[in-house]
Amino acid sequence: MNPLRVIYWTRSLLGVAAGLICAFLSGLSWDFSILNGVSVALLIYIVTYYIYKARFVAKVEKASKIFSTGVGAYFLTWIVIFGFFFTLITPILTIADPAPGTVFSPGDKVVLTAKIANQLGSSVSGAIVTTKSPADVSIDFMENSPGTYSASYNITSSDPAGEWKIKVEATINGRHLETSISVVIQSGS
Repeated sequence: MNPLRVIYWTRSLLGVAAGLICAFLSGLSWDFSILNGVSVALLIYIVTYYIYKARFVAKVEKASKIFSTGVGAYFLTWIVIFGFFFTLITPILTIADPAPGTVFSPGDKVVLTAKIANQLGSSVSGAIVTTKSPADVSIDFMENSPGTYSASYNITSSDPAGEWKIKVEATINGRHLETSISVVIQSGS
């Protein structure tokens, strides 16, 4: 088989491997950025260039072809695979309770439940999850099972009537997540 074809197709496969390595590393460290990914991809490309050069330099007409063959396929494959798997492992914060639009009255106990999981359904533990009461007092959530956080709040007669936008924020290894829903607080009679 033609050495340049071997280089091209193995570089395409190495792009897949580099993308998976970068996604795995980003799952281990939340502060793994695209620049870290580019560095890993370049490192793999350069190391394999020297391996290819040692193996194929006598079999190609120009040594520069070893460096340039498959460069586009490698980096395109790398960015697609890295982006796809990075999206799958990125955690998502959702509010399970209460349901949006729920109506509460003074004296009601509001049970707040938030869940953090990735697109694959794996629960994410160890987050710091908070929200604010209608009177703007901080409410801290406790983790009762992996990826499930809960808190409760008793609606008081001093809480303002109308819409209460429950904005839940989570911090996990330096990464900030947030989501919100709106519920209604009726005025006391």
